[in-house]
Amino acid sequence: MVNEKSANKLERRRSFKRASLTFFGGIIFAVLLFVFVNVAMEPASRSEFCSSTCHEMNTAAKAWELSVHGANRFGIRVECVDCHLPPKEKFFTHVATKAYVGTMDVLIHFFGKDYDPEKSRQKAIEHMSNQTCLHCHDDLLARPGNSAARTAHMAVISRPDAAENKCVKCHEDAGHERKSKLFSQQK
Repeated sequence: MVNEKSANKLERRRSFKRASLTFFGGIIFAVLLFVFVNVAMEPASRSEFCSSTCHEMNTAAKAWELSVHGANRFGIRVECVDCHLPPKEKFFTHVATKAYVGTMDVLIHFFGKDYDPEKSRQKAIEHMSNQTCLHCHDDLLARPGNSAARTAHMAVISRPDAAENKCVKCHEDAGHERKSKLFSQQK
């Protein structure tokens, strides 16, 4: 009876040790995976990566460089991923979306039809969420502006998901300057 109790106690200790090692091993693996993903994603999160890796992005990259998000008097530079992916603070959503979009870009690059910049631009505009803009531009009413701009900004704040209140309706050129020598002004 004593030996049986000792054997059960010893088996429980071994089981606890195995479970603890597995748990802490899992934690270490998760931390290492987190670090690896961040290190691997960092170069691919730069705007230069998008413009140098994919010839389809050349026009968009040049238009971005001419825009207020690419260069401005304040020296603030907004990267492609800042507008075209969920915020980095939402890590798992950001990584999952980046993986999906990146995979789709590669598949389209190698197996898709001819690249149509205008179609791509329209698709990007359709998918631009006001939340993306408001992530950085949360002080819409603090800036001086005319009454029409103030009214439009109040509408965006009160009903940000309404189709008629999309930031890109008025600010389409904020991320990619189109009124430049890069594009013909067709009417």
